[in-house]
Amino acid sequence: MKYKIGVFGSAGGEAEIVKATMKSEKIGRAIATAGNIVVTGACPGLPYAAAVGAHESGGEVWGFSPLRNQKDHSKFFPDDDPRVYSKIVFVPKNFPFARDLEVTRKYRNVMSTATCDAGVIIAGRWGTMHEFCSLHDYGRVIGVLVKSGGFADELPRLLKETSKKRKAKIIFESNPVKLVNLVIGELKRRKS
Repeated sequence: MKYKIGVFGSAGGEAEIVKATMKSEKIGRAIATAGNIVVTGACPGLPYAAAVGAHESGGEVWGFSPLRNQKDHSKFFPDDDPRVYSKIVFVPKNFPFARDLEVTRKYRNVMSTATCDAGVIIAGRWGTMHEFCSLHDYGRVIGVLVKSGGFADELPRLLKETSKKRKAKIIFESNPVKLVNLVIGELKRRKS
């Protein structure tokens, strides 16, 4: 069975991206090598690094764009090669807020996390926190790459302050490949 595993993290923020890009690529490769689908927000930064790693490993990559079509997507993200994606899902033109990028980014977050069986959090800022909250509310398996910076490193402390009973399983690990293996192991355990 192929699992859909999202990779969520900083699309911007130079320090976080420099620190975690290689780790993000390793995560994408590990997910793809295990025969699973990588899901991202079809954006630059750490999600794109995971998409590239998965693509280079022959994996399937689904991107969820905050834009309405490929032309707008390529214009907004000119440095990202759309060929790394096996499939890109765009915001429907009839979505009431389709022209409001701040809203469509959150629409993209909800759709991508709802599609996933599990998600991996790397560094991150506000958008990553939103993706984590969605994964948590949906009861998904969530891998958190600790020592990657940003939100991922704050999460253990925040969870102590805001703990809420859910079906979500949160796994903390600093080794990217080990983290992916633990997430896949938990997905298999849930299926059995």
